[in-house]
Amino acid sequence: MSSPTLQDIADMLKLSKSTVSRALSGDPRVAEGTRARVASLAGHMGYTPNPTARALATRRTNTIGLAVPWAPRSLSDPFYLEFLGAAGDEAMRNGYSLFLSTPDGDGPGAVRAHSELADPRRIDGMILTEPRANDERISFLRRVELPFVVLGVASDPEVSYITGDNTAGARDAVDYLISLGHARIACITGPPDQTASDARFEGYRLAMCSAGLPIDRNIMAAGDFTQSGGHSAMRAIIDSGWVPSAVFACNDVMALGAMRALREAGLAVPADVSVVGFDGISMAEYVDPPLATVKQPIQELGRTAVQILIGRMSGEGGPAHCVLPVEFQPRDSVGPPRIGASATGRG
Repeated sequence: MSSPTLQDIADMLKLSKSTVSRALSGDPRVAEGTRARVASLAGHMGYTPNPTARALATRRTNTIGLAVPWAPRSLSDPFYLEFLGAAGDEAMRNGYSLFLSTPDGDGPGAVRAHSELADPRRIDGMILTEPRANDERISFLRRVELPFVVLGVASDPEVSYITGDNTAGARDAVDYLISLGHARIACITGPPDQTASDARFEGYRLAMCSAGLPIDRNIMAAGDFTQSGGHSAMRAIIDSGWVPSAVFACNDVMALGAMRALREAGLAVPADVSVVGFDGISMAEYVDPPLATVKQPIQELGRTAVQILIGRMSGEGGPAHCVLPVEFQPRDSVGPPRIGASATGRG
């Protein structure tokens, strides 16, 4: 009769072979209950580990990779600074360090840098930021079987992700503007291929349609989730002559850029145009006027991303899909529309 193997134990307990190996080696990433079940069955079956095989199976780097945002954004973005701080603290509490990718621009350069980071000899798992529709980085990570979690919604149900409720938050913000009497509400979107941008625009669309208001393409413009992108998008709307009474920007830094463009055009916030952002970055509270925003639980997103990833690296359970609630915070950048302002025509 042949000796029992790790695979035999894994099959009987419906666990992965790597989880069984880690459990027998006392890996703290494996839940205590799982370690006890594995140890009990191994003892019952008379399993004797092969020292060499066990060393190979449990080899790890105690390092988590984090793919920095696509250009032109970077880790200097206030949202990512706060996210990174929380993720780094949680990683250290669990005995890991963070290793950041350094993409060379957008597109193929960034994909190549992220793929080079995703080497099991360098990291044990990866946090992927800013997922795109049909993101080839996700396909690559699945091919190399490296555990990962996505910050943002992934369309593949087998992929673990953590996100704020983008659509509901955007809808709440636009609903609030409508409740004040605004009808001509501009939208500054993020990049059209990013899932967060799509989800926030969907919230805007739902609020407008629910109120019976038209989606006016004259007061919509695409940004790139940067302050300069928000400024350029707002300038394009103003230059078209179709000045709105309110603006919903799909993140806070674009909202700040839009506020500057409005001031440069001689328009006051909120007396002439109200402005709302999304994310709840710390500086939004301290600009003049303080920016109304949809506040995401940024630190909780960072902590939970690491916790989910550690679970994936331990082979525990199936994919995790975590959507955290967000909260609209009205501030002084919003007010009722100016009396006599046009509801349907040019500014």
